Amino acid sequence: MKIAKFTLLALALGVGLSACDTVDSLKVWRKAKPEPCPRVTVLRNAAELTKFKPGPGRDLIDVLFEAKVTNVYSTCEYDVDYDTRAGSIHAQVAPVILGKRGPADTSRLAEIEYFVAMVDEQKNILQKSVFPLKLAFPGNLVQNEVRDEPIDLTLTTDGSKDGTAYEIYVGFQLSEEEMAYNERLRQR
Repeated sequence: MKIAKFTLLALALGVGLSACDTVDSLKVWRKAKPEPCPRVTVLRNAAELTKFKPGPGRDLIDVLFEAKVTNVYSTCEYDVDYDTRAGSIHAQVAPVILGKRGPADTSRLAEIEYFVAMVDEQKNILQKSVFPLKLAFPGNLVQNEVRDEPIDLTLTTDGSKDGTAYEIYVGFQLSEEEMAYNERLRQR
C-alpha cells in the first residue's frame, strides 16, 4: 500500500514538473522568436545630396561633392512584459553613405548632415534627430563609403502595437535649393 501511494505521488510530481517544463519551454521559444522591427526607409527625395561651391554656378565643374545613402543597417530589441506586451522597443540604425569628390573640391572633406526620424502609422513624427558626418577623401581617393555609428531609438508601447506600427526614415537634411535640384534630376 505504501509503495502504491509513493508511486502515485511520484507520478503526480513528475506530471506537474513536466508541465512546468513545458511552460518554461514556451517562454523560451517565445523569447527566441524574433519580434517585428520597425521598417526602415531611405526617403527617395532625400537619399542623394549634391553640394556646389558658393556662387551661382551649378555646372559639373561647380560640384564640391555628391553623397548618397546606399544602405541602412538596423536591428531592434524588445523589453516588454511577457503577458501584456507593454514596455519598450529599442531600435538601432546605422546608415551607410557613399561620397564622391567633385571637381571644385579643394578640402578633401565632405561635411554633410543626415536625419533619422521615427513615425507612426499616420506618418506623425514621433522622434527626429539630425546628425553631422564628415567624409574624408585621403590620398588619391575620389570616393569613400562609411557606415556611421549606430543611432538608438526607443519607443514605449502599451502592448497594443508592435514594431510593424512604426517606420524609421533616413535621408539627408537638405535645403530647399538642394531638394529642388534633386527634383530636377529626377524629372530628366
